[in-house]
Amino acid sequence: MNNKLVKIANKYQAIKFNENNYSVGGGLSDGAFASKRHQDAKYDEGKLTEGQATQLFKKATELEIEVVKAVINYAVPNMEWHHAGKLPKQYGGGMKKTYFLNNTEIVDLATNWESYFEKYQISIEAKKTAEQIKKELESKKFEFLQANAKKLERTTNQPNYFYKTAQEMNGKYGWFDSTYKSYNMTEYFSGWEFESQEKYQEFLNIK
Repeated sequence: MNNKLVKIANKYQAIKFNENNYSVGGGLSDGAFASKRHQDAKYDEGKLTEGQATQLFKKATELEIEVVKAVINYAVPNMEWHHAGKLPKQYGGGMKKTYFLNNTEIVDLATNWESYFEKYQISIEAKKTAEQIKKELESKKFEFLQANAKKLERTTNQPNYFYKTAQEMNGKYGWFDSTYKSYNMTEYFSGWEFESQEKYQEFLNIK
């Protein structure tokens, strides 16, 4: 562990934070468009916002800010958060969320940064591998469908040996996915029809 991380760990080990933030009560704070709990966390010496923590660990590790933020989110996937500020209309409006890390989480990050960083990198590689395997499987299945099945678009009846790719209805504002929906409307199915159960089963067994 480098000296800068040691200093962070030592500093935040000596600070306590409000562990019972919910006792502050709900609702908006006076004089600020933020919740009372947000203001309590904001002025708590034992807590940092996600942005502040990211800058702190960026300086300590000299890594790119995107990497630092990703490692923090990997290590602390369920951060404390509170409402503060307004979201622009193009993002749905309402109130924004501010995320916080407490001193226990900060100390843990500083103490185990190298381990978290290594595990994060492994998780990224595992995700890439899984995505590649999925892509290859989808390609293999598509080639099999093209060679052994007939493509059907928006038919009202599903054949016996049918691999469904879409389930839709045509509403007032156009076509929409009707999976898990129940309306008194004609339902249309798209997919691939096999001539025999053997070929259909062979397709289902592709791994």
